[in-house]
Amino acid sequence: MIALSASCWGQQRPERGRGGSNAGRGTLKDPNVPKGIYATSHGVVKSISKSELMVAMEDEHEMKFRITRKTKFISGDKQEIKTSAIESGQAVAVDAETALDGSFEAVRIVLESPKAK
Repeated sequence: MIALSASCWGQQRPERGRGGSNAGRGTLKDPNVPKGIYATSHGVVKSISKSELMVAMEDEHEMKFRITRKTKFISGDKQEIKTSAIESGQAVAVDAETALDGSFEAVRIVLESPKAK
């Protein structure tokens, strides 16, 4: 009986109180920043369509990102913009996640200002 009660004690649900951790709570103040951790890639737009973004990277390779209805497009001044505002040749930073099929889904595409030389 004692062994049974000891094994059941470890299976109890933890108490939910007010003093828990803040894990999972969005602490970022920018509402345009998606929740979660995403890989960010920087490059130049090679082509863009309604469903796909092709970006040329600095190390002479290209990456293809899938655009979904959840993808956010952000200008350099952190304002949300339309897909049509992004053109070939513009520098972008793409926050992406890996889909189940191994492709990259763009979560957020940010227009970058040209670098000063």
